[in-house]
Amino acid sequence: MADKEVYDDAVEERVINEEYKIWKKNTPFLYDLVMTHALEWPSLTVQWLPDVNRIWRFWISEWKDRD
Repeated sequence: MADKEVYDDAVEERVINEEYKIWKKNTPFLYDLVMTHALEWPSLTVQWLPDVNRIWRFWISEWKDRD
């Protein structure tokens, strides 16, 4: 039973990776701007900050369970 679960997890991860590759390839057609960066914790909020200069600044909020 454990072998089947390991196999199922590996198949699911492979499918997710393949879907991500397809999405990443198609992002120029879907979005004006895409920036990818792996965070330690999921971000619940992203806000673009106004700036006088032509520099892009934004604020990312991370949420961490304290348990």
